[in-house]
Amino acid sequence: AEQCINHGIAIETPVRKNMRDKLPKNIRNFWNDKRRIIESTIGQLAEKFNIERTFARTMLSFTNRLSRKILSHKLATLFNKEQGRPILSIADLAF
Repeated sequence: AEQCINHGIAIETPVRKNMRDKLPKNIRNFWNDKRRIIESTIGQLAEKFNIERTFARTMLSFTNRLSRKILSHKLATLFNKEQGRPILSIADLAF
């Protein structure tokens, strides 16, 4: 946390039920939307692309496999955007 402060990075955490929210509602909604997208993307990479089990013998092979999985996800989201579909609905494309 101290290194983040030294680099000018502020970390916002969700408030608990017994805490007061310092952020205005529109800003909180903005961050909640971003968080949902990030969590959905991580979930898709873990479930559909099996990113947690990238077996490789060398670092080059590992980065190559990881890059291909992330690129595949990105291409699927771009295809959905082009077709006017929800961006994160990649399950029915090829799975």
